[in-house]
Amino acid sequence: MGDGRLNLAVIGTGGRGKENLGAAFCENVIAVCDTDGDALERAVSRCCDEVRAFFDYRELFAEVGDALDAVVINVPDHMHFSMAMAAMERGLHVYCEKPLAHSVMECRLLAEKAAEKNVVTQTGMQMHALPNYRRVVEMLQAGAIGDVQEVHVWCGKGWGGTATRPNHADPVPRNLHWDEWLGGAPKRPYVSEIYTPANWRRWWDFGSGTLGDMACHLMDLPFWALRLEAPKRVWAEGPDLANQTEMAPLELEVHYTFDTPSGELGLHWYDGGRKPAVLDGTGMENDLMGVVFCGTRGNLLANYHVRYLWPEEAFVGYVPPPPSIPPSPGHFVEWIRGIREGRQPSCCFAYTSKLTEAVLLGVAAYRSGKEIDWDSKSLSLLNENPQAEKFVKGNLP
Repeated sequence: MGDGRLNLAVIGTGGRGKENLGAAFCENVIAVCDTDGDALERAVSRCCDEVRAFFDYRELFAEVGDALDAVVINVPDHMHFSMAMAAMERGLHVYCEKPLAHSVMECRLLAEKAAEKNVVTQTGMQMHALPNYRRVVEMLQAGAIGDVQEVHVWCGKGWGGTATRPNHADPVPRNLHWDEWLGGAPKRPYVSEIYTPANWRRWWDFGSGTLGDMACHLMDLPFWALRLEAPKRVWAEGPDLANQTEMAPLELEVHYTFDTPSGELGLHWYDGGRKPAVLDGTGMENDLMGVVFCGTRGNLLANYHVRYLWPEEAFVGYVPPPPSIPPSPGHFVEWIRGIREGRQPSCCFAYTSKLTEAVLLGVAAYRSGKEIDWDSKSLSLLNENPQAEKFVKGNLP
């Protein structure tokens, strides 16, 4: 930081990485890394002449790690843990796209390491910075609908399928460093367009379907507004598990039970073609995604930009509380300011690890085919479920 700017490395430069690289130019980008040579070349062309380029993040840390202040991680889920942990071990601040990690245990270890190293962290849950989310949180915490008893969250995406792992091999494109892309995932041959550039989200070894892709954005709202911690019970329902050994399902429901000061709270997730029945008659049945809060005085429906109280007759003359949550300067800027000011931004790992753990418990419940009774403090199941235990721990080395 000789010139007053932070020295950043950006790992993953396509998709969200392209956007985050642009945001990172407010500081000094000294290194970029991508397993796709074409994406890496495009990233280098946007940077200063002195930028260093790498295909392997381990080489990046080995060669320029001592010059870095912070790292931005924008890669498939299965590599979040290894990269973020390697960065924090060096004392580097970390921005990592959602979901924070690929298993419950990975989330917990990342949060613990961030606290141990006292680094400033941010998970890429950009919707947290939107004004509408802030107004919804204020309304709920001011008691607009009374005590919230149930929450329904839905997303119409369908990242999944029923394919089994291909056993044939296609020629690896000249630009793709396949072994580095696989990282710590189980080895397999490259097959054209099956995994890259984006279909990895469908495969359990790399992503977690629609739940892993979108729940951190949408479940963020109830976690924030209701100050949720860890669920005590999780169960899931979806397509026959026999057809989902390799890929996430095209539609899924996950049901969570939380303890709150006002009693038990049910939080229900729906994706693909599944939606909550509470939407019937609201005029929002065809909306792609959203959250419905059901309280003792009425209901509140919200998405990224809209909020709606019903039944309308119960809220005639309702005046929302004055804004009390300050506007965000921008999700990425929050992180940069946090580094400079020595404070954690709104989606630091201490917060997002809890949310992501809950999301990934839904994956474990579905893939095990059995309810999970959960003890968050000890990271253990209170009921016998060996399959879920395996998914909770993930592929840690």
